[in-house]
Amino acid sequence: MIYSRILRYALVSVAAFLMVCCYSEPKADSRPFLVEVDGSCLYKDEADLAYAANDKADSVSFVNGYIEHWATEALFYSKAAENVPSTAEIERMVERYRKSLILNIYQEKLVEQHLKPTITQDDVQHFYEANKNLFGADEALFKGLLVVLPAKAPTLSKVRKWCTERDPESLELLDSYCAENALSYDYYRDDWYPFTDVVKATPLTEFQLTERVSRNNTVEFKDNGNIYFVCTDTLLRKGETMPIELVSAEISELLLNSRKAEFIKRKKRELYNEAKAKGLIKFNNAEPVSGDINDKR
Repeated sequence: MIYSRILRYALVSVAAFLMVCCYSEPKADSRPFLVEVDGSCLYKDEADLAYAANDKADSVSFVNGYIEHWATEALFYSKAAENVPSTAEIERMVERYRKSLILNIYQEKLVEQHLKPTITQDDVQHFYEANKNLFGADEALFKGLLVVLPAKAPTLSKVRKWCTERDPESLELLDSYCAENALSYDYYRDDWYPFTDVVKATPLTEFQLTERVSRNNTVEFKDNGNIYFVCTDTLLRKGETMPIELVSAEISELLLNSRKAEFIKRKKRELYNEAKAKGLIKFNNAEPVSGDINDKR
């Protein structure tokens, strides 16, 4: 979710900033510390939290690397502070960041407490139908089968039949056959896969293979003693509209974020109008604009 991502990013950024800038004197805190640099400390519990968050297997190696990184950043910040004095512009930037962080946290709380949006499949379908131009495929996508056999593999006529028919019984027979005879057998029917994955497993270029599967949904060719069967259920070319199952999650997220943004906009408008009605907003001389702040003239 967009607000949670902003919040997490902001909190991580602040934590990183504080790790360098806002240390405590070792004597002012009874917590055990791992390293001190110029009166600033990295405490053991801070390193433990970092280790837990990174889920590292080798704790000793991680902590040693973390200590070195912390000390390096502390030294670098100290050197920077000596050479870059605090200015009004820096203070303004810090204040803007602080304001943005507080706003983002408050907006996240508002959404959690007062907004329970539900995105239905009908919502997704309606948006998809109205905005198909937004969902062109970035690359060709493939559903089907790829079978690579030695050219002298037995009963190739049956393989051709199974690949062409592709009914449940044929696929079961093909699966058993390939387990014993195939050099490789890739089943691409359960999901959409990049067509380039299929191309890379063959001696053909993407253009050559595209041309062949466009003419026949079961393609057979030989190269270097191997025989290839490319069995296409569906080939979605680059730029063609992706099926809804590929973009439904993206649409749901987009609609959810849109409703959150509209909710926050409405809350801001209500807050402004309420404050205005109570006389909490003081205009100099006269109001520059009459009516609701969001009225469109």
